[in-house]
Amino acid sequence: MNYLRKIFLYVLLLFGLANHQFIKAQSSDSIRLPSLDNHIFTNITGVDDPFINTKFVLNVGIANLFNTEISLNIPETNKTISFQPQLFYAVGGLEYQQAINDWSAIHLRTIGAARIGDNAVSIATQGISAATFFGIGMMFKLTEYKDLMLSGSIDLNNTSFTYISLAGKFEDIISDSSSNQQVFNQFQILTGDMQFRFAYRFTQTLGLMANASGSYGEIYGYDSDNEINWSFGTLLSVDLKDWIHIPFGIGFGGTVVSNDWQFSDTKNPVYTVNLNISFINQDDLSIAWENYIQMFEQDQFNQTYNFHYSRLYLSYYF
Repeated sequence: MNYLRKIFLYVLLLFGLANHQFIKAQSSDSIRLPSLDNHIFTNITGVDDPFINTKFVLNVGIANLFNTEISLNIPETNKTISFQPQLFYAVGGLEYQQAINDWSAIHLRTIGAARIGDNAVSIATQGISAATFFGIGMMFKLTEYKDLMLSGSIDLNNTSFTYISLAGKFEDIISDSSSNQQVFNQFQILTGDMQFRFAYRFTQTLGLMANASGSYGEIYGYDSDNEINWSFGTLLSVDLKDWIHIPFGIGFGGTVVSNDWQFSDTKNPVYTVNLNISFINQDDLSIAWENYIQMFEQDQFNQTYNFHYSRLYLSYYF
């Protein structure tokens, strides 16, 4: 468990820096929400803002599978069974970021997710899974102008993934055979990540944010090796508070990742389309409701899965 000890050492080191005497507090009369020249940005899942601030973010949500049909071939009968799996997903997480000074910040992030079928056939073919994610890192401001902000971050992430797969046993029953596929599978993933975060204000109403990242790490599991992964996301931010004087912001965009850590058997890449509506009546608090669709192809059935996520975010900026 050397990698866990390394993570805790990083936690102690970064929190020691955060409590050092050079921590700089923000002015009480400034807008603490992520903004450039009075444009308040609304972000989406997978696209983090580049602003150096102190914040606490809590999110909870659910997901369901829709418009997805799976076909199973029954050996020795030349018959195919088609059905629509019913899957339920519960997700939640929290993030804390501490500004050290006006050009750097440290952050901690943890996420949990669990997936289960709503009926016996869905459980038998899709399995049951649970995943936890813990990340710690540091962000640095690279450049800032009146209408532009660019930052970079370095993170160390640890993921635990548990997957109960009954698909092999299910196929054994319908084909009257036996396989060596394991029912209970566990993976530990440790990766290092480097990310660039960008924000640009077109007008007081419109803004753009984008992220690009690459990671490299070791995967603990059978038939596994070090891997390089990448991700890219972008969004258009609309500040309705300035435009039509109602306290809401809208973030619309999408992401593409080379491999999603929540699934053990997806074909690359994984696409997401997001819509976030945020209530921003205060200068330091936002409450956001986000809906997004995630699309990926599963290796086992060669079918495209469509998940609809709905999440509620509470963000408080100090």
